[in-house]
Amino acid sequence: MFSANFSDCRFEEKLEDLQRDKAFLLVKNARSVCWSKMFDYAPIDKAGIERVAFSYGKPKSISEIASILSSIKPGVLEGQLRSFVNAKTQAQIDAETLKKPKGDAVDFAFAYFVFCLWKSVFPESVAFAGKGSPSKKEVRFASNTNGWTAVKKVDLEKAETKEVLFALAGIFTTLNRKLPDFAADDAGGFEDFVSSFLDSFPVRKSFAKLPVLLNEALKSEEKISQFGSSPSLEQSFFLRCFEHAGFPPFVSLEAIAGVYPELKVPKPRGNFGGKKKK
Repeated sequence: MFSANFSDCRFEEKLEDLQRDKAFLLVKNARSVCWSKMFDYAPIDKAGIERVAFSYGKPKSISEIASILSSIKPGVLEGQLRSFVNAKTQAQIDAETLKKPKGDAVDFAFAYFVFCLWKSVFPESVAFAGKGSPSKKEVRFASNTNGWTAVKKVDLEKAETKEVLFALAGIFTTLNRKLPDFAADDAGGFEDFVSSFLDSFPVRKSFAKLPVLLNEALKSEEKISQFGSSPSLEQSFFLRCFEHAGFPPFVSLEAIAGVYPELKVPKPRGNFGGKKKK
């Protein structure tokens, strides 16, 4: 079951049984809702970042994204994006909490920058149509079937902005990991393929290495069809590449943990290294 009741987006659907095709659509739509709304709760100026992103072009393929990223100097881009971060100053943070953040809110800006490029190539990946009439002002996801148990929710009226961001990112992460299970004819084979491909690249946060990884991924793209015909598999493969390089087109739990250490964020899988954009 997934329910979301935003002022500009209402969605509610419940499945009595987990038929693969229906489950796929529910998980995809729920992921799209969380994905498209999470940036509204990040401390960034979306319009400003979008202008920066499209000043580099509007890509229509992963190859074009890789070309754009290859032409960018990370330090220059960081300077452009930082002016669109609305996070509190370090002094304000220190006055409110004893836990000093280890991350940098500019990571949210990088995520939205990459998201703009991603959406230009795969607009259908974040598309959804409103459905149902949820009564509570909340976002809720619950599953308790076929070995998949998960419950996540947030009250949109009572929660702080950062708590809504955390909840949306958490639900997105859960659904994003699960989607290939419903999209693939051979989910285990697909996971083995992706893991094997990424194992050949060191896990290190590197903006400069992202286009290299994407170009290598394009060489293996045709192999994805052996695991199923859904376009979501191709997208899941590339999303894992962005995430592996440390610059996913979504707000990661790792980024939230770095900026908001007071939130109880689960430890991320792997280690993306330091904060510097190299």
